[in-house]
Amino acid sequence: MADGRVTKDSKEKKKKEPGRVKRWFKDFFSELKKVTWPSFSKVLKQTGIVLLVTVCFLLVLMAFDSLFGLLYRYLISGLTDSVSAFALSARSFAAAGGGGLLLC
Repeated sequence: MADGRVTKDSKEKKKKEPGRVKRWFKDFFSELKKVTWPSFSKVLKQTGIVLLVTVCFLLVLMAFDSLFGLLYRYLISGLTDSVSAFALSARSFAAAGGGGLLLC
């Protein structure tokens, strides 16, 4: 079981190699040279496609948002009409002397 002490072996393993950072940058740039970069016209075409798809999704989402907004307003207007009708009938019932429970 480890008791948290550092031994000489672990210190030797953590010893840094000389030129490690320099080798990393050298490898990094050699890998960048192997990359096949697209032409400018291909980049423009792909950017246009991405923008077109984004606008299409925007229009579809806006349509769904409008549809759900209309449905919500329709439901709310139906609920408020029925609630107000219920409140009027409850008031008239209570005014007529019926029932001991006042709902509104």
